[in-house]
Amino acid sequence: MKNLKYIIGLFSVASIFLMSCEKEFDAPELKVVPTGNVVSIADLRAMHVPGTTVEINEDLSVFGIITADESTGNLYKESYIEDATGGINLRFISSTGLYIGDSVRVYLKGSKLLRYNQMMQVDSLHPDNSIVKIGTLQNRVPQVVTISEINNDLEGFQGELIQINNVYFIEGGQGKMYADAANLESVSRSLSDGTELIDVRTSGYANFASDTLASGYGTFIGIMTQYKVGSTNIAQLLIRNPNELNMNGDAPLVKDFNDQSLTSGGWTTQHLAGPSYTAWGIFAATNSAAKITCYNSATAMGEVSESWLISPAIDLSNSATPNFNFRNVVRYGTTPQLQVMVSTNYDGTSNPNTATWTDLTSLATWDTDISSWNTWTSSGDLNLTPYISSATYVAFKHVGVNTSGVGTWEIDDITIIK
Repeated sequence: MKNLKYIIGLFSVASIFLMSCEKEFDAPELKVVPTGNVVSIADLRAMHVPGTTVEINEDLSVFGIITADESTGNLYKESYIEDATGGINLRFISSTGLYIGDSVRVYLKGSKLLRYNQMMQVDSLHPDNSIVKIGTLQNRVPQVVTISEINNDLEGFQGELIQINNVYFIEGGQGKMYADAANLESVSRSLSDGTELIDVRTSGYANFASDTLASGYGTFIGIMTQYKVGSTNIAQLLIRNPNELNMNGDAPLVKDFNDQSLTSGGWTTQHLAGPSYTAWGIFAATNSAAKITCYNSATAMGEVSESWLISPAIDLSNSATPNFNFRNVVRYGTTPQLQVMVSTNYDGTSNPNTATWTDLTSLATWDTDISSWNTWTSSGDLNLTPYISSATYVAFKHVGVNTSGVGTWEIDDITIIK
Protein backbone atom coordinates (compact mmCIF):
# COMPACT_ATOMS: atom_id res chain seq x y z
CA MET A 1 0.00 0.00 0.00
CA LYS A 2 2.88 2.31 0.88
CA ASN A 3 4.45 1.63 -2.53
CA LEU A 4 1.15 2.35 -4.30
CA LYS A 5 0.81 5.71 -2.56
CA TYR A 6 4.39 6.48 -3.53
CA ILE A 7 3.75 5.70 -7.22
CA ILE A 8 0.55 7.77 -7.24
CA GLY A 9 2.44 10.64 -5.68
CA LEU A 10 5.15 10.48 -8.31
CA PHE A 11 2.55 10.43 -11.14
CA SER A 12 0.82 13.49 -9.67
CA VAL A 13 4.08 15.41 -9.41
CA ALA A 14 5.03 14.43 -12.97
CA SER A 15 1.64 15.57 -14.28
CA ILE A 16 1.97 18.93 -12.58
CA PHE A 17 5.48 19.29 -13.95
CA LEU A 18 4.40 18.45 -17.50
CA MET A 19 1.48 20.83 -17.34
CA SER A 20 3.68 23.61 -16.10
CA CYS A 21 6.17 22.94 -18.93
CA GLU A 22 3.64 22.76 -21.83
CA LYS A 23 4.99 24.92 -24.68
CA GLU A 24 2.80 27.64 -26.13
CA PHE A 25 3.58 27.67 -29.87
CA ASP A 26 3.63 31.05 -31.62
CA ALA A 27 1.07 31.62 -34.38
CA PRO A 28 2.71 31.87 -37.84
CA GLU A 29 3.57 35.40 -38.80
CA LEU A 30 1.21 36.71 -41.47
CA LYS A 31 2.97 37.85 -44.63
CA VAL A 32 2.26 41.51 -45.31
CA VAL A 33 2.57 42.76 -48.88
CA PRO A 34 3.22 46.52 -48.84
CA THR A 35 0.91 48.89 -50.65
CA GLY A 36 2.83 52.08 -51.26
CA ASN A 37 1.36 54.55 -53.69
CA VAL A 38 -1.65 53.37 -55.70
CA VAL A 39 -1.66 53.92 -59.46
CA SER A 40 -4.18 53.06 -62.17
CA ILE A 41 -3.42 50.78 -65.11
CA ALA A 42 -3.39 53.85 -67.35
CA ASP A 43 -0.81 55.45 -65.03
CA LEU A 44 1.24 52.27 -65.11
CA ARG A 45 1.21 52.06 -68.91
CA ALA A 46 2.25 55.72 -69.11
CA MET A 47 5.39 54.92 -67.09
CA HIS A 48 6.88 52.93 -69.95
CA VAL A 49 9.69 54.52 -71.92
CA PRO A 50 9.59 53.39 -75.58
CA GLY A 51 12.42 51.06 -76.54
CA THR A 52 13.40 50.29 -72.94
CA THR A 53 12.62 47.97 -70.05
CA VAL A 54 11.56 50.00 -67.03
CA GLU A 55 12.49 48.47 -63.67
CA ILE A 56 9.98 49.51 -61.03
CA ASN A 57 11.87 50.28 -57.82
CA GLU A 58 9.18 52.33 -56.09
CA ASP A 59 6.53 51.13 -53.64
CA LEU A 60 3.59 51.06 -56.07
CA SER A 61 0.41 49.04 -56.27
CA VAL A 62 -2.36 48.72 -58.83
CA PHE A 63 -5.86 47.36 -58.18
CA GLY A 64 -7.95 45.48 -60.73
CA ILE A 65 -9.97 42.44 -61.76
CA ILE A 66 -8.41 39.35 -63.33
CA THR A 67 -9.91 38.95 -66.81
CA ALA A 68 -7.91 35.95 -68.08
CA ASP A 69 -6.16 33.11 -66.25
CA GLU A 70 -4.22 29.88 -66.80
CA SER A 71 -7.11 27.46 -66.22
CA THR A 72 -7.54 26.40 -69.87
CA GLY A 73 -3.81 26.23 -70.66
CA ASN A 74 -4.09 29.00 -73.24
CA LEU A 75 -1.90 31.10 -70.93
CA TYR A 76 1.13 29.95 -68.94
CA LYS A 77 2.50 31.85 -65.95
CA GLU A 78 0.51 34.91 -66.93
CA SER A 79 -2.82 36.64 -66.43
CA TYR A 80 -4.61 39.77 -67.62
CA ILE A 81 -5.93 42.48 -65.32
CA GLU A 82 -8.28 45.37 -65.99
CA ASP A 83 -9.56 48.43 -64.15
CA ALA A 84 -11.69 51.36 -65.24
CA THR A 85 -8.75 52.87 -67.15
CA GLY A 86 -7.55 49.91 -69.20
CA GLY A 87 -5.97 46.45 -69.21
CA ILE A 88 -2.49 44.97 -69.09
CA ASN A 89 -0.68 41.62 -69.24
CA LEU A 90 0.83 40.26 -66.00
CA ARG A 91 3.72 37.78 -66.28
CA PHE A 92 4.87 35.73 -63.30
CA ILE A 93 7.97 33.72 -62.41
CA SER A 94 5.74 30.67 -61.78
CA SER A 95 2.13 29.59 -62.13
CA THR A 96 -0.43 31.41 -60.01
CA GLY A 97 -3.67 30.58 -58.25
CA LEU A 98 -5.47 33.47 -59.88
CA TYR A 99 -8.83 33.03 -61.59
CA ILE A 100 -11.09 35.13 -63.76
CA GLY A 101 -13.11 37.43 -61.50
CA ASP A 102 -10.53 37.68 -58.72
CA SER A 103 -10.23 41.19 -57.33
CA VAL A 104 -6.55 41.78 -56.59
CA ARG A 105 -3.91 44.26 -55.62
CA VAL A 106 -0.62 43.92 -57.49
CA TYR A 107 2.49 45.16 -55.70
CA LEU A 108 4.78 46.37 -58.44
CA LYS A 109 8.13 46.94 -56.75
CA GLY A 110 10.77 44.67 -58.27
CA SER A 111 8.81 44.04 -61.48
CA LYS A 112 9.66 45.17 -65.00
CA LEU A 113 7.51 47.14 -67.43
CA LEU A 114 8.24 46.34 -71.05
CA ARG A 115 6.81 45.72 -74.50
CA TYR A 116 7.14 42.38 -76.24
CA ASN A 117 6.15 42.65 -79.92
CA GLN A 118 4.40 45.86 -78.86
CA MET A 119 2.32 44.11 -76.19
CA MET A 120 2.68 45.95 -72.87
CA GLN A 121 3.63 43.61 -70.00
CA VAL A 122 4.40 43.74 -66.31
CA ASP A 123 7.10 41.07 -66.02
CA SER A 124 8.93 39.21 -63.20
CA LEU A 125 6.03 39.25 -60.75
CA HIS A 126 6.02 36.77 -57.81
CA PRO A 127 2.68 34.97 -57.24
CA ASP A 128 2.97 35.34 -53.44
CA ASN A 129 5.03 38.47 -52.89
CA SER A 130 3.28 40.55 -55.56
CA ILE A 131 -0.40 39.60 -55.26
CA VAL A 132 -3.01 40.25 -52.61
CA LYS A 133 -6.37 38.67 -53.37
CA ILE A 134 -9.20 40.88 -52.13
CA GLY A 135 -12.31 39.10 -53.45
CA THR A 136 -13.64 36.62 -55.97
CA LEU A 137 -16.39 36.38 -58.60
CA GLN A 138 -16.08 40.05 -59.51
CA ASN A 139 -16.38 39.36 -63.23
CA ARG A 140 -16.09 42.30 -65.59
CA VAL A 141 -18.55 42.82 -68.43
CA PRO A 142 -16.77 42.73 -71.80
CA GLN A 143 -16.71 45.90 -73.87
CA VAL A 144 -18.72 45.48 -77.10
CA VAL A 145 -16.62 46.62 -80.07
CA THR A 146 -16.19 45.99 -83.79
CA ILE A 147 -13.16 44.60 -85.59
CA SER A 148 -12.77 47.97 -87.31
CA GLU A 149 -12.68 49.80 -83.96
CA ILE A 150 -9.99 47.43 -82.69
CA ASN A 151 -7.87 47.68 -85.83
CA ASN A 152 -8.07 51.48 -85.70
CA ASP A 153 -7.04 51.74 -82.03
CA LEU A 154 -4.71 48.88 -81.11
CA GLU A 155 -3.20 50.72 -78.19
CA GLY A 156 -6.55 51.77 -76.78
CA PHE A 157 -7.97 48.24 -76.60
CA GLN A 158 -4.74 46.40 -75.78
CA GLY A 159 -5.14 43.96 -72.87
CA GLU A 160 -8.88 44.54 -72.51
CA LEU A 161 -11.79 42.10 -72.35
CA ILE A 162 -13.88 42.58 -75.49
CA GLN A 163 -16.97 41.20 -77.20
CA ILE A 164 -17.52 41.24 -80.97
CA ASN A 165 -20.98 40.46 -82.34
CA ASN A 166 -22.01 39.04 -85.71
CA VAL A 167 -18.73 37.31 -86.53
CA TYR A 168 -17.55 33.93 -87.80
CA PHE A 169 -14.32 32.03 -88.36
CA ILE A 170 -13.22 32.01 -91.99
CA GLU A 171 -11.97 28.43 -91.47
CA GLY A 172 -15.18 27.40 -89.67
CA GLY A 173 -16.99 24.37 -91.05
CA GLN A 174 -13.80 22.92 -92.52
CA GLY A 175 -13.15 20.49 -89.66
CA LYS A 176 -10.10 22.43 -88.48
CA MET A 177 -9.06 22.69 -84.83
CA TYR A 178 -8.26 25.74 -82.74
CA ALA A 179 -4.55 24.79 -82.60
CA ASP A 180 -2.11 21.93 -83.27
CA ALA A 181 -2.44 19.88 -80.08
CA ALA A 182 -0.49 16.94 -81.53
CA ASN A 183 2.65 19.03 -82.05
CA LEU A 184 1.86 21.51 -79.27
CA GLU A 185 2.03 24.38 -81.74
CA SER A 186 0.06 27.62 -81.57
CA VAL A 187 -2.20 28.46 -84.51
CA SER A 188 -3.92 31.65 -85.66
CA ARG A 189 -7.44 31.50 -87.12
CA SER A 190 -9.18 34.36 -88.92
CA LEU A 191 -12.30 35.90 -87.41
CA SER A 192 -14.44 37.99 -89.78
CA ASP A 193 -17.41 40.31 -89.52
CA GLY A 194 -17.85 40.15 -93.28
CA THR A 195 -15.81 43.30 -93.83
CA GLU A 196 -12.60 43.05 -91.81
CA LEU A 197 -10.49 40.23 -90.38
CA ILE A 198 -8.69 39.76 -87.08
CA ASP A 199 -6.45 36.93 -85.86
CA VAL A 200 -7.44 34.60 -83.02
CA ARG A 201 -4.36 32.91 -81.55
CA THR A 202 -4.59 29.64 -79.58
CA SER A 203 -1.78 27.79 -77.82
CA GLY A 204 -1.11 24.17 -78.70
CA TYR A 205 -1.10 23.53 -74.92
CA ALA A 206 -4.68 24.80 -74.45
CA ASN A 207 -7.08 22.10 -73.25
CA PHE A 208 -9.36 22.99 -76.17
CA ALA A 209 -6.60 23.05 -78.82
CA SER A 210 -7.95 19.84 -80.41
CA ASP A 211 -11.60 21.00 -80.36
CA THR A 212 -13.18 21.63 -83.73
CA LEU A 213 -13.27 25.32 -84.59
CA ALA A 214 -16.67 26.97 -84.11
CA SER A 215 -18.44 26.84 -87.46
CA GLY A 216 -21.36 29.17 -86.85
CA TYR A 217 -22.10 32.85 -86.75
CA GLY A 218 -22.50 34.88 -83.58
CA THR A 219 -20.60 36.37 -80.64
CA PHE A 220 -16.90 36.20 -79.73
CA ILE A 221 -15.57 37.05 -76.23
CA GLY A 222 -11.86 37.26 -75.49
CA ILE A 223 -8.84 39.39 -74.68
CA MET A 224 -7.39 41.82 -77.22
CA THR A 225 -3.63 41.38 -77.52
CA GLN A 226 -1.11 42.61 -80.06
CA TYR A 227 2.00 41.50 -81.90
CA LYS A 228 4.32 42.88 -84.55
CA VAL A 229 5.33 41.50 -87.95
CA GLY A 230 8.21 43.51 -89.36
CA SER A 231 7.12 47.10 -88.88
CA THR A 232 3.39 46.31 -88.84
CA ASN A 233 1.40 46.17 -85.61
CA ILE A 234 -1.36 43.56 -85.73
CA ALA A 235 -4.29 42.86 -83.42
CA GLN A 236 -4.58 39.34 -82.04
CA LEU A 237 -7.43 37.97 -79.94
CA LEU A 238 -7.10 35.41 -77.16
CA ILE A 239 -9.89 33.00 -76.17
CA ARG A 240 -10.44 32.66 -72.42
CA ASN A 241 -12.77 29.68 -72.74
CA PRO A 242 -14.45 28.39 -75.93
CA ASN A 243 -17.69 27.98 -73.97
CA GLU A 244 -17.94 31.78 -74.03
CA LEU A 245 -18.23 31.79 -77.82
CA ASN A 246 -21.89 31.88 -78.80
CA MET A 247 -21.45 31.09 -82.49
CA ASN A 248 -24.37 28.79 -83.21
CA GLY A 249 -26.09 30.79 -85.94
CA ASP A 250 -26.20 29.61 -89.53
CA ALA A 251 -22.66 29.52 -90.82
CA PRO A 252 -21.93 31.92 -93.69
CA LEU A 253 -21.33 30.61 -97.16
CA VAL A 254 -17.67 31.41 -97.84
CA LYS A 255 -15.76 31.07 -101.09
CA ASP A 256 -12.05 31.86 -100.58
CA PHE A 257 -10.46 29.96 -103.51
CA ASN A 258 -7.75 28.58 -101.24
CA ASP A 259 -8.31 25.18 -102.84
CA GLN A 260 -7.54 26.84 -106.21
CA SER A 261 -10.91 25.76 -107.55
CA LEU A 262 -13.56 28.01 -109.09
CA THR A 263 -16.31 25.42 -108.80
CA SER A 264 -15.87 23.81 -105.38
CA GLY A 265 -18.74 24.34 -102.97
CA GLY A 266 -21.33 24.27 -105.75
CA TRP A 267 -20.13 27.38 -107.59
CA THR A 268 -20.35 27.32 -111.39
CA THR A 269 -18.94 29.28 -114.31
CA GLN A 270 -20.61 30.19 -117.60
CA HIS A 271 -18.33 31.42 -120.40
CA LEU A 272 -20.72 32.73 -123.06
CA ALA A 273 -18.49 34.67 -125.47
CA GLY A 274 -14.85 35.38 -126.24
CA PRO A 275 -11.61 33.37 -126.33
CA SER A 276 -10.61 31.12 -123.45
CA TYR A 277 -8.33 33.69 -121.79
CA THR A 278 -11.38 35.86 -121.09
CA ALA A 279 -13.00 33.17 -118.94
CA TRP A 280 -12.82 33.16 -115.15
CA GLY A 281 -9.62 31.63 -113.82
CA ILE A 282 -7.55 31.24 -110.64
CA PHE A 283 -4.63 33.48 -109.78
CA ALA A 284 -2.50 31.42 -107.37
CA ALA A 285 0.88 33.17 -107.37
CA THR A 286 0.30 34.41 -103.80
CA ASN A 287 -3.03 34.00 -102.00
CA SER A 288 -5.42 32.26 -104.35
CA ALA A 289 -8.16 34.41 -105.86
CA ALA A 290 -10.52 34.38 -108.86
CA LYS A 291 -9.40 36.56 -111.78
CA ILE A 292 -10.99 37.89 -114.95
CA THR A 293 -9.75 39.98 -117.88
CA CYS A 294 -10.61 40.60 -121.51
CA TYR A 295 -7.18 41.84 -122.61
CA ASN A 296 -4.56 39.86 -124.46
CA SER A 297 -2.10 41.72 -126.70
CA ALA A 298 -1.48 38.59 -128.77
CA THR A 299 -5.02 38.46 -130.15
CA ALA A 300 -7.06 40.75 -132.30
CA MET A 301 -8.44 43.84 -130.65
CA GLY A 302 -12.18 44.29 -130.48
CA GLU A 303 -13.11 40.74 -129.42
CA VAL A 304 -16.15 40.75 -127.14
CA SER A 305 -16.28 38.48 -124.08
CA GLU A 306 -18.85 37.54 -121.45
CA SER A 307 -18.12 35.32 -118.48
CA TRP A 308 -20.06 34.56 -115.26
CA LEU A 309 -19.08 33.17 -111.84
CA ILE A 310 -22.27 32.02 -110.09
CA SER A 311 -22.95 30.84 -106.54
CA PRO A 312 -24.91 27.73 -105.67
CA ALA A 313 -28.57 28.20 -104.70
CA ILE A 314 -28.68 29.81 -101.26
CA ASP A 315 -31.67 29.17 -99.00
CA LEU A 316 -32.46 32.49 -97.35
CA SER A 317 -36.06 31.64 -96.54
CA ASN A 318 -35.39 31.68 -92.78
CA SER A 319 -33.05 34.67 -92.86
CA ALA A 320 -33.86 38.04 -91.35
CA THR A 321 -31.19 40.39 -92.72
CA PRO A 322 -28.89 38.45 -95.08
CA ASN A 323 -25.99 40.24 -96.68
CA PHE A 324 -23.14 39.62 -99.04
CA ASN A 325 -19.58 40.92 -99.28
CA PHE A 326 -16.25 40.22 -100.95
CA ARG A 327 -12.77 41.67 -101.48
CA ASN A 328 -11.56 42.99 -104.82
CA VAL A 329 -8.48 44.43 -106.48
CA VAL A 330 -7.89 45.81 -110.01
CA ARG A 331 -4.79 46.44 -112.10
CA TYR A 332 -4.06 48.30 -115.37
CA GLY A 333 -7.52 49.96 -115.70
CA THR A 334 -10.92 50.08 -114.02
CA THR A 335 -12.88 49.29 -117.18
CA PRO A 336 -14.75 47.22 -117.99
CA GLN A 337 -16.41 47.30 -114.59
CA LEU A 338 -16.93 43.94 -112.94
CA GLN A 339 -20.64 43.51 -112.15
CA VAL A 340 -22.36 41.97 -109.12
CA MET A 341 -25.75 40.39 -109.74
CA VAL A 342 -28.50 38.65 -107.74
CA SER A 343 -31.39 36.47 -108.92
CA THR A 344 -34.25 34.54 -107.36
CA ASN A 345 -35.41 32.71 -110.49
CA TYR A 346 -32.21 31.28 -111.99
CA ASP A 347 -32.27 27.49 -112.36
CA GLY A 348 -28.58 26.97 -111.64
CA THR A 349 -27.62 25.45 -115.00
CA SER A 350 -29.05 27.40 -117.94
CA ASN A 351 -27.63 30.42 -119.70
CA PRO A 352 -27.86 33.04 -116.91
CA ASN A 353 -29.26 35.58 -119.39
CA THR A 354 -32.51 33.59 -119.41
CA ALA A 355 -33.11 34.54 -115.76
CA THR A 356 -33.94 37.87 -114.15
CA TRP A 357 -30.96 39.48 -112.44
CA THR A 358 -30.70 42.66 -110.36
CA ASP A 359 -27.49 44.65 -110.69
CA LEU A 360 -25.94 45.48 -107.29
CA THR A 361 -22.67 46.82 -108.73
CA SER A 362 -23.22 50.41 -107.66
CA LEU A 363 -23.78 49.33 -104.04
CA ALA A 364 -20.31 47.82 -103.72
CA THR A 365 -17.03 49.60 -102.95
CA TRP A 366 -14.41 48.93 -105.64
CA ASP A 367 -10.65 49.21 -105.80
CA THR A 368 -9.48 52.13 -107.94
CA ASP A 369 -5.69 51.90 -107.60
CA ILE A 370 -4.68 50.43 -110.97
CA SER A 371 -0.96 50.54 -110.16
CA SER A 372 -0.80 47.83 -107.49
CA TRP A 373 -2.07 44.36 -106.63
CA ASN A 374 -1.76 45.20 -102.95
CA THR A 375 -4.76 47.50 -102.61
CA TRP A 376 -7.40 44.90 -101.75
CA THR A 377 -10.71 46.64 -101.05
CA SER A 378 -13.72 45.38 -99.13
CA SER A 379 -16.99 45.70 -101.01
CA GLY A 380 -18.86 46.44 -97.80
CA ASP A 381 -22.11 44.63 -97.02
CA LEU A 382 -24.59 44.33 -99.87
CA ASN A 383 -28.11 43.87 -98.51
CA LEU A 384 -29.85 40.70 -99.73
CA THR A 385 -33.07 41.21 -97.75
CA PRO A 386 -35.09 42.17 -100.88
CA TYR A 387 -34.01 38.89 -102.47
CA ILE A 388 -34.92 36.42 -99.73
CA SER A 389 -36.03 33.12 -101.26
CA SER A 390 -35.37 29.41 -100.98
CA ALA A 391 -33.02 29.63 -103.98
CA THR A 392 -31.17 32.94 -104.21
CA TYR A 393 -28.12 33.21 -106.46
CA VAL A 394 -25.37 35.81 -106.49
CA ALA A 395 -23.01 36.15 -109.44
CA PHE A 396 -20.07 38.09 -110.82
CA LYS A 397 -20.50 39.05 -114.46
CA HIS A 398 -17.78 40.38 -116.73
CA VAL A 399 -18.50 41.76 -120.21
CA GLY A 400 -15.70 43.44 -122.09
CA VAL A 401 -13.94 44.22 -125.34
CA ASN A 402 -10.26 43.51 -125.92
CA THR A 403 -8.65 46.95 -126.11
CA SER A 404 -5.48 48.40 -124.63
CA GLY A 405 -5.71 49.70 -121.08
CA VAL A 406 -8.51 47.41 -119.89
CA GLY A 407 -8.45 46.20 -116.30
CA THR A 408 -7.83 42.80 -114.76
CA TRP A 409 -9.98 42.08 -111.71
CA GLU A 410 -9.41 39.68 -108.84
CA ILE A 411 -11.96 38.79 -106.17
CA ASP A 412 -11.59 36.79 -102.97
CA ASP A 413 -13.29 35.89 -99.68
CA ILE A 414 -16.83 35.99 -101.04
CA THR A 415 -19.06 35.74 -97.98
CA ILE A 416 -22.84 35.33 -97.87
CA ILE A 417 -24.24 35.78 -94.37
CA LYS A 418 -27.70 34.33 -93.90
